Amino acid sequence: MLYLNDSRDQQKQATARAWISALAEHDLIVISPQVMNEFAYNVLRKFPEVTQAQLQRFLMAMMPWCKATMTSQISLDALAVHVRYRFSFFDSTMIAAALAYGCDVFLTEDLASGQRIGDLTILNPFSTAIEAVITN
Repeated sequence: MLYLNDSRDQQKQATARAWISALAEHDLIVISPQVMNEFAYNVLRKFPEVTQAQLQRFLMAMMPWCKATMTSQISLDALAVHVRYRFSFFDSTMIAAALAYGCDVFLTEDLASGQRIGDLTILNPFSTAIEAVITN
C-alpha cells in the first residue's frame, strides 16, 4: 500500500498500482486493521510532507478493504506464527488475520515468496505476475 503514492521508486509504484487495480476489479483485496496501522505509521515516519488530512483520506479509502478482523484469538494465533516461522510479531498478526479470514494469498515483499503457511501462500508482488494470482 505504501508504494501507491511513493514516487521515489516509480517502477514499484506502477506495479503496486497495477496490483491494487486488478485486485480491486475482482473484489479480492482483504486487509486487517494492522495493515492500516502500519501504513499510517510508515507514512508518518517516512513522508513528513503528507498532511493529516491526506493520511486520513488514504485510510478512509482503505476502509472498504478492511475485512479481516483483529481479535484476541488472532493475537494468540499470531504468537504461534511468530514462534514457528520467526516472522516479526506484526507480520505474524497480519498473517494470522489473513488465515482466519480464509485468504489464499498474502502479498508482501518482506517475506520469502512462495512460502506456505497452512493454505496461505506468501507472494512478492514485485516478482510475481498478477496473472499468477488472478485468473478470469
